[in-house]
Amino acid sequence: MSFQFGQFRRNQLSSFLTPLSYELTTVTSQSTFSSAVTFLDNVLVLSGNNIIKPTESDGIRTRNYYIRFKVYKKANPQTIKIKLVNTNKTSDNIQVLKDIVIEGGRESDYSSYEIVISPNNTYNRILFELQRELEDYNTINQDGTYGRICNINIDRLDEVYNVINYLSSSISKTSLLQIGVQSAPGLLMCINGEEIKVGRSGLYEILNGYKISFIGFIVEPDDNKYFILDYQY
Repeated sequence: MSFQFGQFRRNQLSSFLTPLSYELTTVTSQSTFSSAVTFLDNVLVLSGNNIIKPTESDGIRTRNYYIRFKVYKKANPQTIKIKLVNTNKTSDNIQVLKDIVIEGGRESDYSSYEIVISPNNTYNRILFELQRELEDYNTINQDGTYGRICNINIDRLDEVYNVINYLSSSISKTSLLQIGVQSAPGLLMCINGEEIKVGRSGLYEILNGYKISFIGFIVEPDDNKYFILDYQY
């Protein structure tokens, strides 16, 4: 079997992220200890073509997403469990993405986070579920709910473009056998659904033996994150 090689540069595509529309709102949740106690959590509501799906219309090629957000601090630490939720189902309708901890501090300060999302099913909500503590039961809000309410801002919610879809028009392949990425350290990528950052060397490689069917780059039109992708197929 003969192998062929190619190269892809950032300036060959104008866009690597497709923004999704959403509504940032709140949802009530009931305490596990008392049905009389309800809390408010932040949630992104998606609809129409903007819902999160695991595959493209062919049911084979995977889809991946990216979210960047900030959480404002409170006097005490906040622990948030981030979940994908499908409200159209009553079972097997949740995928836990990540737990984050926001250290306590001034309420004008915030911590920023970014997550690559590789969904295992179809979802129409992203829930930011604050893990409740004793102080939440001792605080009653004006609307009758209990506890802290997180202050969250969403910077971006996007579908990540699979660069292999672009390459396949010229190489007639839907997967790669080996890659090497050259860029500035810290470049965020999505490779087969995994969140990967280029290290301090500015070089990231995957050698033979691992089939790469998805590679996306978290770059925006107005940033200066240049990269070169060398690949074998």
